[in-house]
Amino acid sequence: MEPEESAYLWPCNVSAWNVWCELQTQWDRAGMSGARTGLRYEGVRAHLDELGLCGDERREIYDGVRAAERATLDAQAELAEQEERNNPQR
Repeated sequence: MEPEESAYLWPCNVSAWNVWCELQTQWDRAGMSGARTGLRYEGVRAHLDELGLCGDERREIYDGVRAAERATLDAQAELAEQEERNNPQR
């Protein structure tokens, strides 16, 4: 059995991570392959409104969500490039 991986968050990032997890239904998709192109920001803003977030706290969480989005898109692009290199006929 393989050991379980653990990830740790700085306490200042926990709120942004929790919101990020709650927003996973807000991905915009394009094309028949369903490639992710980014979050639907109207849904992100609506969710932040529902949470009653404002001011600096809202900006910090929004920035954290956008950073997670960028990292996800970068990782997906990297995986797609690897797949293309491994299966050039596809």
